[in-house]
Amino acid sequence: MENRYDPTSTNHELVLLGQAPDDADDLGADREELFGGNNTQEARIDLGDGAGAEQPAAADTPSPSPASTGCAVRKRRCTSDVWDDMDKIFAIEGGREGLCCPYQYWNGPDKCKRMHAPGQQRQSVLSYNPDGTVQMWEFSAEVARIELCRLIARLDLPLCFGESDVFEDYIKTAHNPRHANVSRQTTTRDMDKYFKEKHAKILEKLKSASCVALTSDIWNGNAKEVYLSVVAHFVNSDWQLEKRIRAMRLIDVSHSGVNISERINAVVQEYALTDKVFSITLDNASANTKQWTHFHLCCLRCACHIINLMVKAALDVLNPYLDDFRTAISFLNSSTQRIAAYKSYCVAMNVRPRKFGLDMEVRWNSTYLMLKHLLPHKETFEVFIQTHHPNRDLLTRAHWYVAERILEFLERFYDSTVVMSGVYYPTSSLMLHHIIHMHRHMSMYENDNLLRPAVVEMKDKFLKYWSEIPLLYSFAFILDPRAKLRGFHNVLHLLSNLTGKNFSEYSTSMRASMTDLFNKYDNKFGAVRTQRPPTSTPGDGKSKYAWDLVFGAGLDSTGASSMGLGTGIAGFGASSMGLGAGPVGFGASSMGLGGSTAGSSNPALFRRTSANSLLHAVSNPPNVGSELSSYLDSDNVQKFDDDFNLLDWWHDHKLTYPVLSILAKDVLSVPVSTISSEAAFSLAGRVIEQRRRRLAPSMVEMLSLLKDWEAADARLQHTAEDRSLEDAFKEMYLDDAT
Repeated sequence: MENRYDPTSTNHELVLLGQAPDDADDLGADREELFGGNNTQEARIDLGDGAGAEQPAAADTPSPSPASTGCAVRKRRCTSDVWDDMDKIFAIEGGREGLCCPYQYWNGPDKCKRMHAPGQQRQSVLSYNPDGTVQMWEFSAEVARIELCRLIARLDLPLCFGESDVFEDYIKTAHNPRHANVSRQTTTRDMDKYFKEKHAKILEKLKSASCVALTSDIWNGNAKEVYLSVVAHFVNSDWQLEKRIRAMRLIDVSHSGVNISERINAVVQEYALTDKVFSITLDNASANTKQWTHFHLCCLRCACHIINLMVKAALDVLNPYLDDFRTAISFLNSSTQRIAAYKSYCVAMNVRPRKFGLDMEVRWNSTYLMLKHLLPHKETFEVFIQTHHPNRDLLTRAHWYVAERILEFLERFYDSTVVMSGVYYPTSSLMLHHIIHMHRHMSMYENDNLLRPAVVEMKDKFLKYWSEIPLLYSFAFILDPRAKLRGFHNVLHLLSNLTGKNFSEYSTSMRASMTDLFNKYDNKFGAVRTQRPPTSTPGDGKSKYAWDLVFGAGLDSTGASSMGLGTGIAGFGASSMGLGAGPVGFGASSMGLGGSTAGSSNPALFRRTSANSLLHAVSNPPNVGSELSSYLDSDNVQKFDDDFNLLDWWHDHKLTYPVLSILAKDVLSVPVSTISSEAAFSLAGRVIEQRRRRLAPSMVEMLSLLKDWEAADARLQHTAEDRSLEDAFKEMYLDDAT
């Protein structure tokens, strides 16, 4: 018998004496059980490079028998659960005998159990935690149902999607064999549970906001149902602008101003926003105009709606010039043979072929986009139309000249609409910039023989809605540290040259109103004031070009038409802001936000102090109004690049201006358009599609809000440009190129 034991062991001595070692009984029993008796040869496995290959048996030397060893054979049952799934293989390596599993782990089941848990064999799956660490992933039916609710809300899927056989086959085959169908009733309950959880988190987030600015609009759905949206805009604890749809309510009564205001007030009270609402922005519908008198808030008209009314008035005059283009586009798109012929012609001319979209009467920007995408193809389009259309003079060079002039004229208003539609940056501080730009733009084209009638119509609309400068626009402009009073004085100088009016007295009344507003904030938030030295900051702004007019060398402007830009926020009533439900408890007292007159200039408004005097002012114990005065009289920030962040600047200077920074945060959170409410209707329009007309109003609201909240978490609610309409005109190519 080969001596393969440790020389110091007892078995080594037994082998030297010709006796069987102590473990001979165990090995013999295992060998007999595995190979069927003493005459079975040992199966040997190469555990080296040729792992798993069976080697020839050694010599035909029989294993020690009980008779030869003088010991009784003791059979022992293998008790490990591992052997229920493994084949027993006898192996010898390094002179040691034992059982090993097919994975070649020496010494049998003890180490195999570390890799194969009883009753299941699977590979571990890791998942990421929110902090970036990894953890063992475990399937959870509850998590799977919640994620199904998110999927349904984000992709506008039917509530019965979870119980479809197709979805079940896909999940079981590709992802999880243990998946079980989820019924519509279960999905509805899970959706309600998930909605309440998200709603509670948003309420916690709103608690950190000092105020909330609302927008509201009305929408006629595809199912002949009318919905009212209420959207909240606020600055979060990280000083970032956010927006959340707070309600999408069915209006089953007349759309009077009283009924609309009652429903908005009900939403405000339901979500405990009564003491936080600072302003509300509405469109220009007559019902909304009447409802203003029912709100004791800072109310604004939607700037984008005003631009829309201005441009539509101009297009009513210019439509005869554009009708021939609409006729030509309809002629091309009405026949697949013509489209194929035009595609072949473009390929022959080495031009990428495409179709062209028609504009929509209710959306003037579609007219701009129609011309924008048509003009680059005027050579091929004109030749094809002249060749195939019965009227060979349908489009001439004169038509293209008119189209180019109209496109150039509309571009300014399209750009302003895009900027005013932003969600994630302050828009109220940009409003005066664009008012000046639009008025100067109209004045430049006022002497154009082609566009003069359209400009006259646009100016009438402009004067109707912006004959007064809303004080909130002025406050927001001044709270931009690059503007302050010096920039505001230059803006009024520009407006004076444009309109022929003197705005110096408006400057005085504006500063008095701003001081009054600051004093109310100081009464409520004065306890947060500290006397720390200021910290250095980088700082926001949207467009550098706006400052070229404000601080440019040439402040003269063309155009002498009267704009009548007085002051006050339209709809405020008799010079009263009446912020009874506002964030600082303004009550019914007058804010002085209305009423403007012309007067003499006030040189005190244009004082500038040095940076040292500013530091001295903020380092001394503050008096009432000194914080505001220190800011207004200080030097302007000289950063006019596009990466300057206005909210970041105020966040970095909140120790220098503890109360004024809160006021600035509230004013800058006010949106100047209701585009966010219209975006809510775009969501609802996909929720209430043809196949989902039976959804209850409560479920419509739940799905619309969840979809918006999911997009908000990823900050994908609404970019500066609404790409949906742009893509509708852009992605009309006839080839497969990208």
